[in-house]
This record gives sequence, structure tokens and C-alpha cells, in this order.
Amino acid sequence: MACAYQNIPIVTAYDTLGERGLTHSLVQTESDAIFTEPQLLSALIEPLKKATHVKTIIHSEPIDEKDTRHGGKLYKNAQKAKAKILEIRPDIKFISYDEILELGKTSKNETHYPKPEDLLCIMYTSGSTGDPKGVVISNTNLLAAIGGLSEIADHKLVQPHDRVIAFLPLAHIFEMMFECISMWWGVPLGYANVKTLTDASCRNCESDLAAFKPTVMVGVAAVWESVRKGILAKVGQASPLQQKIFWSAYKAKSVLSHYHIPGANIFDVVFKKVKQATGGHLRLILNGGSPISVDAQVFLSNLISPMLLGYGLTETCANATVTEPERLEPGVLGTLTGAITAKLIDVPDAGYFAKDNQGEILLQGACITKEYFKNEAETAEAFTEDGWFKTGDIGEWTSNGGLKIIDRRKNLVKTLNGEYIALEKLESVYRSSPLVLNVCVYADQTQVKPVAIVLPAEATLRKHLVSEHVYSQADIDKTEFAALCHDPKVASSFTKSLISTGTHQGLKGIELIQNVVLLDDEWTPQNGFVTSAQKLQRKKILASCKDRVDAAYKGK
Repeated sequence: MACAYQNIPIVTAYDTLGERGLTHSLVQTESDAIFTEPQLLSALIEPLKKATHVKTIIHSEPIDEKDTRHGGKLYKNAQKAKAKILEIRPDIKFISYDEILELGKTSKNETHYPKPEDLLCIMYTSGSTGDPKGVVISNTNLLAAIGGLSEIADHKLVQPHDRVIAFLPLAHIFEMMFECISMWWGVPLGYANVKTLTDASCRNCESDLAAFKPTVMVGVAAVWESVRKGILAKVGQASPLQQKIFWSAYKAKSVLSHYHIPGANIFDVVFKKVKQATGGHLRLILNGGSPISVDAQVFLSNLISPMLLGYGLTETCANATVTEPERLEPGVLGTLTGAITAKLIDVPDAGYFAKDNQGEILLQGACITKEYFKNEAETAEAFTEDGWFKTGDIGEWTSNGGLKIIDRRKNLVKTLNGEYIALEKLESVYRSSPLVLNVCVYADQTQVKPVAIVLPAEATLRKHLVSEHVYSQADIDKTEFAALCHDPKVASSFTKSLISTGTHQGLKGIELIQNVVLLDDEWTPQNGFVTSAQKLQRKKILASCKDRVDAAYKGK
């Protein structure tokens, strides 16, 4: 906000872009200064050798030896990284945020008011060439995006008395836009940390959700799936009688809600503890950034609060569609925002035609970027000759005027029998299994069916293997997780469970997996398996286990 007030463009980049990505974003934009956290300074050591325009590093907290967190480790690592940077770049000046505030008190700089066409932000997102691409966002783009969302959802999504909890990275367009809209509407924001978000992740202190008691919460599919699985795990630990009461109440509420019969909320007394785990005051939750399974949406809508879906991209400032609370329909992303015009075009190879209300989604509007920064090739690829932005998503109009995403053009894979399967669609279904923490579906074009590469939920997997008599309790207790992930008997049982999940959620034959590969390493931005926004890095995941995937196709 301060930079925008002085008409200073900002550049967003995740530390998880890696050395190459960070170097690319800093060099391409010729950035003069970096704002970061002390613990991330080490990620800048190599990029700063080439990013010679950088002269100042502003760190969010003081690098102080009095900082005893983690036994003083945070301070020592930050100080070591700072010394290394100064060794290779002695011309760089370090300054803390507190020092910036003190300088501001005496500053006599005049305000440089921005113009509508001025550059506001360059937001880096993944590029098809390997280097991240910088989405150019102007002041006009941002204001149009806020206006577009306000027109369709003004005081329906967020109201003045609400409290919105913010915990996604601000470099994520979904979070940036929702924070801007919250401030536009005068709504208090509570900044949370994923590590202290829930009581389950806190020790000897109140969680962020319990302390702030938000009424509105936004998140991505990975967050909501973890919440859902956490609830299922707690229910699984209850007595048989409590489980029967819970599921009877859930089924009754589901039926009443589905048919819009009054009285569904009478069963909320059964779900009181579930609601309290998220602060007890949520009236709306919103998913965006990645698709979520219909089962997960319905489950959380019944237990916590109605889950609305939003659809947008970095290039559209998170604008495209959003669900209106009174028009909630599972799996439907809502209607177009006021800043967007959309159309569908044919994708004949995959059997999608606009005459059938199906096709690739193309967008136009004042909220949409005009270009990728210094990248004519990617810009030309992303836009049609008459100015429509190609999303790469395959959509379908519903009879009520809502939009559904049914495929992803780049993730459509033609299998051996000539039929296409949509990887992201399958992942949203298989990710809903309690056995799955995360999943990457891989389809070899020389094979009929896909293989699922899975990070299992260890505790749930162990219980499953005992209940299915794959292992005895004595044997499971003494078997390492890594050994389980490489056991063919475990893979077989896991595969059957995922096929059951897929069948239950309506997947057709070629969408049901042939086999699984189970990985025991966490999928984190640090090891490159996912981005900071929790999007899969397919190439890195596949490269880590290609031999095992090949063996899985052979039934080994």
C-alpha cells in the first residue's frame, strides 16, 4: 500500500522459485530493493551475484542477537546469510522495517500520486519455458478487479462486521485481491500462520483461529482437504455411539440442505465441536486457486459453513466468477464478475464444442493484464489476435448461468485408446480420500489408464492396513513408514481404496487408476514438489520416482 501510494511498482516472487527463478525475476525487473524476512536471506546469496541493480534489503524483523527463538538459530542463520551477502555485495545496505518507520517520521518526500495506467505490480507465475513469467498489473487492473467483485458480491461475501483471517502468501493473487477487497469494504483482517492456524498445530497457546474467531476464511483446496481429513480423523476416534449420532445427523442435514427443506441447521448442535475448532463463528468459507472435490465442498458446507467457490487467474487479478451465497450449487463456480466477459471456443480434439456449452474459456475485461513483462512470446501465446485471454481451462455453462471447470487443456492427456483424461479433475477426486495427503496423477500416452503418485496420510494408512488385514497390529507397529510405501501389498490395498473413491464420485473406467506409487517424503516448496501456493510441480514429482512409475505400469 505504501509503495502504491508513492507510485513505486512492486515485484512479487516466492523464495521457492529457486535460485534460477529468483535470479530471473530480480534481473529481468532490475529491482532496486528487496523486502523479505530474515530467515529467507540465505535464498538471496546466489541471485544477488547477478542482480546488480539491488542496492537495499529491507528485512521485516531486526536481526538481533536477543532473538532466542529456536535456541537462537533464527538469528544465527540470518546473521550468517547477511555476512555472506555483504561479502559478495558490500555495496548493499541492510535496513529493518522498524528503521524504515523511523525514517518515515522525518521524511519530507512529496507524494507521487499514481495514474490509472501506471504499473502497480509485476507478479511472477510459472512459465512454460522454465523461467517464471511476470504478469504486469496496472492500477486500472486492480481497481477494475475490486469493482468487478463488488458488483456481483457487494456485502454478500463480506460485511462491515465481519473478521477475515488471512494466511495465504501475499504473493498469491487470490490472497492479495481478497485483502484489498476487505480493506475496500472496511473489514478487519487477522494475519495468521499456517503453523499456528489450528489447535492441533499449537502447543501451550491458543490457535490463530481460536484467538481471532473469524467469520470469513479463504483458502485453497489443499488447506480445505486437510481440514476435512482432520475432522474425519477425530470422528474416527470417537465411540461407536458418537460416530453413529454424527453420521446420522450429517446424512439428515445433507438431505435437507440438498432439497432446500427448512430445518437443516437443527443438526448443528451435533457439529458444535467441529465449528469450535475453526473459531466457532465462521459464516462463509471460500475456495479458490485450485479445484476442490464436490464431496469435500458438501462435507465442509454441512459441518462448518457454506463453502463458496471462486475462479480466476493471476492474469485476471483473480476475477472470472464467484459463487453468490444464495445461489450455492456444489461444483459450480458461480457467475461472471462485473469486470469480465467470457466465451467458450471449440476444442475439437478433446470433443468439446461451444454449441454444447463446453469449450476452452476465453476472457476479456479491464482487470486482465495486457502482457507478460519483457516476454513477447508468452504474451502472443496467451492472447488471441482480437484480444481475448486464453485461460487453458475447459469450462461448461450450466442451465442456471453458472460456470463449471471440467478439464484443463494443458493437463488433458490422450491415452492409448484415444480418449482424453483430465489430470486435475482426477486429483481433486482422489485427494478427497482419507488415505491421501497429496496426489499427482500421471498418464502415459502409451497406456490405457493413469497411475497415481501419492503422499499417504501415515496414521490413517496404518489403521487402514490393520482393518483390511494387510498387516497385524504387531507388525504395523514395528514397520517403518518408508517400508510400507515400498510394499506391493500396501500398494495393492491402496489402489483398491482409491478405485472405490473414484467409482463413488462418478469417475469412468479410463479415469480409474491402474496402480499407485507411494512416496514417504513430504511434498513441500523446499523440495520443489509443490509451489508456495500448493500447486503440484509435476515434472519434479515424476522425476523423483520415474522408475517406480514404470514398474507400476508393469504391475510390479
